[in-house]
Amino acid sequence: MTEVRREARPVTPGEALREDILDGLGVTQDRLASAMRVSRLTVNEILNAKRALTAEMALRLSHVLGTDPDYWLNLQRDLDLFRARGKLADELESLEIIRQSVGRDDVLRRSLG
Repeated sequence: MTEVRREARPVTPGEALREDILDGLGVTQDRLASAMRVSRLTVNEILNAKRALTAEMALRLSHVLGTDPDYWLNLQRDLDLFRARGKLADELESLEIIRQSVGRDDVLRRSLG
């Protein structure tokens, strides 16, 4: 019997925003939306994972919160990959592999000649 390993769902940008900023600092959705010059609906949809976090939004968040935009984009990337893996799991298994992944040692050997 093959054991199926389930990947844990990553933290969404909205969860991090809610727990670390809104709840942690007592900032309301209205205040955050106003500071970023976006609608409260935009903030609410991000908080509830109904809207993906864009590069523009990561820049706005990082500017008003004193954080790194890469932090927010990495959270969204991890979530997107998790969702895509779940959606395409069966199909990915059936795709033809035309090149095996290259390991770090192979890359080093090639670069050193």
